[in-house]
Amino acid sequence: MKKQIIVLGSMFLVVVVLTVTRAVISNNLSTAGVDLSRLDQEIDAYQRKNALLQERILHASAYTTLEETAEKRGYEAMSKQIVLTSPLPIAYKR
Repeated sequence: MKKQIIVLGSMFLVVVVLTVTRAVISNNLSTAGVDLSRLDQEIDAYQRKNALLQERILHASAYTTLEETAEKRGYEAMSKQIVLTSPLPIAYKR
C-alpha cells in the first residue's frame, strides 16, 4: 500500500513539474516570437533605408549628375590644353 502511494505521489509530482516546465517554456517562446518579429521589422526597415541611400549615392555619382552640378557652379569644358613644360622622354637613346 505504501509503495502505491509513493508511486502515485511521485507520478503526480512529475506531472506537476512537467506542466510547470511546459508553461514556462511556452511563455518564453511566445515572448521570443514577439521579439523576433519586432527585430525582423527593424531589419526590413534598415534594409529599405539602405537601398534608398545606395540609390541616392549611385544617382549622385553618375557622370550626368556630376556634369549638371559642374555646369550649375560655372565650370566649363576645357577646349584647349595648356602645357607649362615639355614632358621628359620615357627612355633615352644610348
